[in-house]
Amino acid sequence: MRRRGFTLVELAIVLVIIGIILGGVLKGKELINNAKAKRALNDLKSMEVLALSFYDRYNRLPGDGDKDGILDGNNLNWSLDNNFDDNPSNTFLTSANGDPDAPYAELERAQLIPVAPHRTTARHAFNGGFFFMAHDINGDNTRDNVILVEHIPCFAARIIDSAIDNTQDASAGRIIETTGGQVSQNAAWSCTNENDFVEFVYLLD
Repeated sequence: MRRRGFTLVELAIVLVIIGIILGGVLKGKELINNAKAKRALNDLKSMEVLALSFYDRYNRLPGDGDKDGILDGNNLNWSLDNNFDDNPSNTFLTSANGDPDAPYAELERAQLIPVAPHRTTARHAFNGGFFFMAHDINGDNTRDNVILVEHIPCFAARIIDSAIDNTQDASAGRIIETTGGQVSQNAAWSCTNENDFVEFVYLLD
């Protein structure tokens, strides 16, 4: 019996179907990534709302233990995995405290967030974290209150930068990239591909 092989038309149809499937998979991944980036943006804005709600009640930001108008923490190298130990927890500060847990402890005490592990509360959609802190952003020897966002893919940082500053400038606006504990002086984001992880600060004031 003679066996019939595939014709060129049949092979072409199979290749088109495979292409459609692959295209759908890639498009689906893009949609998921964009949704996660928008969730990280919304979570960042929610952190700002929490800080301002605390300010409305107590006339200071959470984490400003000495009430000088400047957040106590100042470490641009903080990371979610290494810097949260839930101590202090659920308490108000009585003096300056540079612990990244302190702002979350105060938000808990004010009943603005539920009492939970701070790593969980601070985690964003890409498994990095949000940190309330202050840093000299403009190099003028004055510290600015910021939220540090660490371990986030470059494409998500670009989306957030565009949404908040209406541009993709890593060195200007309210979104500013940080690298190795330093504030970026370059307008271009430092990543070589869109999935590289970057860090940035969001200016609160």
